[in-house]
Amino acid sequence: MPDDQVTTTETPDPNSLSVPQRKTIQEYCAEYQQIVETELPISLGFSSRMNMLWDLAGAAPPHIEGRITSILAINSAWRESDVRKWLQKDVLPPPLELHNIVKFLVRQLQDSHNARRWEAFLIYGSPIVPSPINHIMYRKDQVRREIATMIFAQITEKYKIPPSAYQADEVFQRCLTFMHNLNIYELRDFQPGHMEPFKNYMFPSEQ
Repeated sequence: MPDDQVTTTETPDPNSLSVPQRKTIQEYCAEYQQIVETELPISLGFSSRMNMLWDLAGAAPPHIEGRITSILAINSAWRESDVRKWLQKDVLPPPLELHNIVKFLVRQLQDSHNARRWEAFLIYGSPIVPSPINHIMYRKDQVRREIATMIFAQITEKYKIPPSAYQADEVFQRCLTFMHNLNIYELRDFQPGHMEPFKNYMFPSEQ
């Protein structure tokens, strides 16, 4: 009879395993110096999101000049040039200033909102941070969204406003906000006399 064959499993030599080679501290230092930035990158869409929150809070009028005047009256320590950058140039306020502004505006909202979520949304926008509006205020309100869509279409058609003249998401949220302010919950609540006020609120730059 042939001898029984014994199968053995060799234990790999730890020294033979492929281990990623660590960089030297000098290499880490050089890599850091290559990627370092001297100022924060522009937060694209920040001004639109910030204006949206001011709209929802109702703490300042929608037209940009009236809005800036009202905001400066809320805190005299703010400078007009800085406020214009926040509202028009996608420039973020200093972190503590932004935190306090968001805390103040969220306090004006009727529904339950998380100020830190709003703060993150203003800085990063969606889809990185989902919109608090979609999450809380309008998530289940399909009927009002359909009415807002109709109002949106009527106004852009009546006043010949081309799509290139606005950001659709921002204007749509303005429409929903103004519907809420005027207690428009059904199609019959929207009257021909509402066209001009809605146009002015949704498209303040067109005034």
